[in-house]
Amino acid sequence: MGLSYRTLRAGASALLVAAAVGTGGMTGMASVLAADPGTVALAGRLVDGSALPLGGVQLTITEELPPDGGIAAFPVTTGADGSFGADVYAWGTAAAPASLSISAGDGQEIQVIDGSCTRTWGVTVSDSRQVALAEAAPEPLTVPATTTLLGEVCGTTGTPGGGNPGSGGGGGGAELTPPPTDASVARLTGGADRIGPALTIGFVLGLLLASAFLLPRRDSRRSR
Repeated sequence: MGLSYRTLRAGASALLVAAAVGTGGMTGMASVLAADPGTVALAGRLVDGSALPLGGVQLTITEELPPDGGIAAFPVTTGADGSFGADVYAWGTAAAPASLSISAGDGQEIQVIDGSCTRTWGVTVSDSRQVALAEAAPEPLTVPATTTLLGEVCGTTGTPGGGNPGSGGGGGGAELTPPPTDASVARLTGGADRIGPALTIGFVLGLLLASAFLLPRRDSRRSR
């Protein structure tokens, strides 16, 4: 009777200890799950006012869970097609949404090459929205940006000479058209070349005529 009582008591104590350990373990696991809600893939595309993609822009995705939740930031850079992506925390529900903001740093600039011109644009991004990432995966975002033209530099190109483009022959240099001042000088030089011989001939003829009038005639000497 005494042995059976001690056995039952030891078994009950073991059950109580096991229950306590199990309860503590579940509490710890719940705390870990609450601290690490997991992540979701966030994708988006940055465009200007004409819905054209903006590549090479450095963005910061900021996520905040109010009123006393966490805050996190994720730096990204847009691709050539304006796309960006990041793994953000699965924060926010429909009842208590999280705040998601996307911004560009101060003085953000990009260069766009269009033909022979290179344009420098200033980019301003300030986008905010409420999200419930804990309930569903987010849809791809379209983030608008404000662009300001800061400067433009354009170059000149020569016109290839000799045949059609792609023919492969006719000289590889560029045909350069002289400025109007060069053409005027060429015309004046050509006119001087024609006037010079005429002046020389006129001068010689003038000397011959003057000699004819000034020299005494032979008939007049004989009569005297």
